Amino acid sequence: MAVSNRIHCMIYTLRGVALCILVSTAFLYVTTPLLAQEGSGMLCVAPLPKPVCSADVCLSGAQGFSCASGNASVKVDSRKPVPLPKKESMSLTGLALTASHRVVLLCDDKPKESFKFRFSELPFERASAKKDKACLFVNDLYGWVQLMPLVKPTPWCKCKQ
Repeated sequence: MAVSNRIHCMIYTLRGVALCILVSTAFLYVTTPLLAQEGSGMLCVAPLPKPVCSADVCLSGAQGFSCASGNASVKVDSRKPVPLPKKESMSLTGLALTASHRVVLLCDDKPKESFKFRFSELPFERASAKKDKACLFVNDLYGWVQLMPLVKPTPWCKCKQ
């Protein structure tokens, strides 16, 4: 009889522990997206530069990212790819400040270039600067994809903040 009571007591204890774990997991599942929204950043994507052409020679994209068809897009993390802007900058919002983000540049829906970044690792020059905005652009001379902190609007990254 004493052994049976101990087994019942252990079963009730294990049920209690399992219930606590279940409730804690559900709480974290619900609150984590809310916390991520409070600490979210923005990626401003500049329009693709127009090729610099003279006679039969074009300088843009010779060594870096280029997309001859013009069907270039960007994909961030698990989001759907969006076309790279041609005239005005576009902003991608809701990016967690502490997470690592994978950026993939595509041409004709095929990956051409990719990299990872964290907002916290960008080289913000001023300690007082808000560390939640970055600018993604293609350098118009070499065609290199560059990412820099967006402290103030630049000639190429003009997202509405």
